[in-house]
Amino acid sequence: MLPTTVDVLIVGAGPTGLTMACELLRRGISCRILEKTAAPATTSRAIGLQARSLEVFANMSIVAPVLAQGVSGIRLNAYSGDDRVFTLDFRFLANETISYPYGVLLPQNLTEQILLDLLHQRGGRIERLREVLDLRQESEQVIATVKNLQEGSSEEIQAGWLIGCDGAHSRIRKAVGLAFEGSTYPEEFLLADVDLDWQRSHDEVHVWLHHEGQFAVMPLPGNHWRLIADIAAIPGVPVPAASLELLQCLLRERTGDTTTTISHSTWMSNFQIHRRLVTSYRKHRVFLAGDAAHVHSPFGGQGANTGIQDAFNLAWKLALVIHGKASDTLLDTYQEERRPVAQSVLAGTHFLTSVFYQKNPFIRMLRDGVVIPLLKRKDFQRRLLWQASELGINYRRSRLSQTYREAFIKRLTKGKGSSSVPHAGDRAPDGRCLRLPEREETTLFQEFQNPVAHLLLFDGCVQTEANYRHLIQLAHQVEVLVKDEIKVHLVVSKERPLDWDGSLLYDATHSMHKHYGAHIPSLFLIRPDGYIGLLCQPVREQPLIDYLQRFFQPSFLAGTIQSLHESTV
Repeated sequence: MLPTTVDVLIVGAGPTGLTMACELLRRGISCRILEKTAAPATTSRAIGLQARSLEVFANMSIVAPVLAQGVSGIRLNAYSGDDRVFTLDFRFLANETISYPYGVLLPQNLTEQILLDLLHQRGGRIERLREVLDLRQESEQVIATVKNLQEGSSEEIQAGWLIGCDGAHSRIRKAVGLAFEGSTYPEEFLLADVDLDWQRSHDEVHVWLHHEGQFAVMPLPGNHWRLIADIAAIPGVPVPAASLELLQCLLRERTGDTTTTISHSTWMSNFQIHRRLVTSYRKHRVFLAGDAAHVHSPFGGQGANTGIQDAFNLAWKLALVIHGKASDTLLDTYQEERRPVAQSVLAGTHFLTSVFYQKNPFIRMLRDGVVIPLLKRKDFQRRLLWQASELGINYRRSRLSQTYREAFIKRLTKGKGSSSVPHAGDRAPDGRCLRLPEREETTLFQEFQNPVAHLLLFDGCVQTEANYRHLIQLAHQVEVLVKDEIKVHLVVSKERPLDWDGSLLYDATHSMHKHYGAHIPSLFLIRPDGYIGLLCQPVREQPLIDYLQRFFQPSFLAGTIQSLHESTV
């Protein structure tokens, strides 16, 4: 018998809901996850996983099966007939700060199965054939009336919080009266997962630009392919249903290929694209995430990724609040951080969809004369791929992002460019190092596996005994007083004996110091979701005190703040 009282009730068991449940269970939060369907979906649906989602899955310890089952290392080739117009190559992103400089194509049903396996490992399970009929909110709980569609019975579930991850037609969003504003594109699209008897590379995407519309071919695991073609909607004339015969005709017409045969379809569908965004991500004790909060064009493969990262952003904050370590105001930063991301995704995908699918002659002239020449430039490709990878998402304007740099540091970094100097709110860069004293090879992201905040204390390029004493004193105090929520790492550029038995990372090549801009002793507080919360150069206690007071409940921090204050005297 499942409990009728739970910390969090999650509605919807797609990638967003499963990520949410896994991350809450990981942090000791009780939750139930409800799903209306009777069985897991077997169709591929969303297939693109971007680099940032791979980093999230690595932190969750499930990236290995994703890479093993998916098609990675993707390049995109665009053609006009037999002529290649441009190529986008994710290898432009490759450097030591990026663990996965590529995207992966993996059918959504396989992604969901990997997440479901993790859910089971963490003691959770999906309750299928469950539908939320009604909900009401009280000051300290949400009460949901849930129907068992198999038995016809109903139950009331009392939850501290409810999260609607139930898709574009979200019943939860409608129940709390949040508007889903936007529109629908006029074009209709055909989709099919098929076999092709051609010899083109299976680790590349192929797209043909034709005056009647596009024809895209994407690799799927098992040597299968995803086909997508747009069809102009004519008022009063029904759009034909996707079929092998129709797609074969479009293949010949738009690519000029008269020899390739399409066969063995496992899934076909007609669909339209919607562009909508909810007015608020939160209504009292109810949150929305994933497609329940935002839907947009699949151009660029952002959809499932945005929902997964919604969940990764909210779960750690909700866990701190439920455990009584952070105030409810921390939860306001979920919308503050994630809604602007969705707005940006909607704007970017709308622009690309409008440019590449419009039949308007002027827009096509703009595409061919301006956009495509830009896409051939390597600098423009890097910016575009950086955006598509979602590695460039930042929360610089969030109240959780605080930068403290003294005047002489600002002068040192002035003019170096925003890409070379990290800011609070940016994704923390990865880096290779040695774990001392064992000299075991590791990376920062491997050290971040523990689902807490991480305090990086860099020694800088000029080491003094006074600096090391200061860093070690601060490390000891934080490690002892808030060790359950902050893991401290000393990052040193020189091997030497230190009075510190905690995490000691040796940056032998000084590359991590370089990528973090840590030329002097520096402090970086990395949030549990891998973003820089506090940046302090040089290391000072007071900005850390101020930040912790913003982050945690006063009762939880009482001893910590007093101790840190005493160390400054």
